[in-house]
Amino acid sequence: MLAAFLPGRLSEIFGPRSSGGGSLLLALLSRATARGGLVALVDAADSLDPVTAARAGLDLRALLWVRCGGRPASAWSAVDLLARCTGFAAIALDLGSAGSTAPPALGTRLQRAAEGSGAAVIVRTPRHLLGGAAALVVSVRRVRTRWIGADGPTRLGGLVSEARVLRSRADPRLATPERAWVIEWRA
Repeated sequence: MLAAFLPGRLSEIFGPRSSGGGSLLLALLSRATARGGLVALVDAADSLDPVTAARAGLDLRALLWVRCGGRPASAWSAVDLLARCTGFAAIALDLGSAGSTAPPALGTRLQRAAEGSGAAVIVRTPRHLLGGAAALVVSVRRVRTRWIGADGPTRLGGLVSEARVLRSRADPRLATPERAWVIEWRA
């Protein structure tokens, strides 16, 4: 599934909090830095944990981290500017739960900027916001939570999520109702 996020394209990952969208986004950024690319993360809610990101394989030396302090308007402006810059393998906007609307026509501007810069531009949101502008739209949902503990469940042991491609202009076969990917995260 990671191969479906193409350079020069706008993609959207959406789903509620703790649904696996953040883990998928982190895996995409980690993959880009493992290949020697530079990445940018616009973090609307300041939710990135650098220790967790490094453990997941993200090369922090190849990351531009823009923290927006819970201001979604600033995050949208930052991703709009960065998407026009060349030299990045991937540019991501993680809205977390900080915002639920996109500025008018921004999806189209981001789509054009991605085409011009050659970067994979990925937006993670709590719900589908970009309309038809995104070439790839992935919905994520939590399937189950794994708890661990000696005398009963006392701490989080991991999550199992499901990802479905709702739209793929590059490979429409990915967007079939019966096809889903299982993502498992372990503590």
